[in-house]
Amino acid sequence: MLNDFFDGWKKFPSKEKHFKSLQNSEFKILAIDDVTNKVIGFINAISDGVLSAYIPLLEVIPDYKNKGIGTELVKRMLEKLKHYY
Repeated sequence: MLNDFFDGWKKFPSKEKHFKSLQNSEFKILAIDDVTNKVIGFINAISDGVLSAYIPLLEVIPDYKNKGIGTELVKRMLEKLKHYY
């Protein structure tokens, strides 16, 4: 499910840690290819639940880059976080 991420990173989390990180994030959005049903991008956000939130990770796998997927993920996440600073 979470293959091909962290391309070019010298140190990266295992698939299990990546999954757990997304699972534990208060906010997360996945981009899924409609044809293959493969996760091709993700964004997550962490919040104190009161004032602030931040986006620690955003990634789109290499074969799907430069197609506006990352931009769309950011737009959707910012909409979810519009009530935070």
